[in-house]
Amino acid sequence: MRLFANRPQDILRVLFAKERSSGLAKVKDYCRSRKLPYRLLTTEDLNKVAASVHHEGVVIVARPLEINSAYSLLKQGFPRDGILLALDQIENTHNVGAILRTGAFFGSAGFIISPAANQAPVTSSAARMAEGGLELAPLYECSDLSSLLRDAKAQKVFVLGADPNASLSLYDAEVTSPCVVVLGNERTGLSQRVKKRCDLLVKIPGAGSMQSLNVSVGAGVILSELARRKLKTSTRAKKARGH
Repeated sequence: MRLFANRPQDILRVLFAKERSSGLAKVKDYCRSRKLPYRLLTTEDLNKVAASVHHEGVVIVARPLEINSAYSLLKQGFPRDGILLALDQIENTHNVGAILRTGAFFGSAGFIISPAANQAPVTSSAARMAEGGLELAPLYECSDLSSLLRDAKAQKVFVLGADPNASLSLYDAEVTSPCVVVLGNERTGLSQRVKKRCDLLVKIPGAGSMQSLNVSVGAGVILSELARRKLKTSTRAKKARGH
């Protein structure tokens, strides 16, 4: 119900199963007050409307989420301690959604996408996979990711690229903030133009015979490590101040 909490003005209609009705009192009140349609449906009908069984008994039809220009980041400045995720030709919409969810969990300051030929758009399927993550951090779009990263670096933004073939381990990398973590294509990895813009390329070392991780899982490992470092630094600072 993140959509209702964050942008109720974009709701067009609400459909729900009987077992969810009592928990949607505020949503139904909102719809009544604004004369928006809301309706109870059977699970079978909800499946048809959602074109999926993964709706958890509620389908909200809403206006598309506004996507900001990534160059507004350059104009306003990147969040000082923020970590953003940039998607470089991620093809699978489920992976896009899972990355959005992971980023939201770790408090990402935003997501950057480029409508390249191989980049999957943020569809309703991706939104479902994000489990509300799409509503928690801004989404930015740029015409050329390589150019944006070049301009970001000119503003002292650190660009960290995930590359399973890199020689440097994530755990040995020195990373500063603000930072953009770039995730590459599921099969071919980072594009060459984007790879050249990275300050560092890092790999996630494994202990088994599997060669690589799913890109959304890799995003989680990287963000978890960066969050751990930030927490450690914050704890040290508090101790130094005598707190």
